[in-house]
Amino acid sequence: MVIDGVEYVRAEEVTSRTDHVCVIASNGWIFEGWKTSDDSPHVRLVNANVVRSWSNGLGIGGLADPEHKDEYTLDKIGSITVRDVIAEIDLRW
Repeated sequence: MVIDGVEYVRAEEVTSRTDHVCVIASNGWIFEGWKTSDDSPHVRLVNANVVRSWSNGLGIGGLADPEHKDEYTLDKIGSITVRDVIAEIDLRW
């Protein structure tokens, strides 16, 4: 259905779901984005950002708290597939 020019679909018609996560890759890169669920052994993120820097003393775990998310520098990269993942952190924002 289309409402005010925006197309909507029923939730049960969506074939993949997404989760907002921070992914730490084996090469040291840190990404934030929406994880798509599919059958791939790799992590695919959409609407993703590279976590470039922070100076709040909270480490990367502080990114999970919506109160501190603006203290991190995020660079938009769009979609990315991360092949070797060290850790995933669920984000609450």
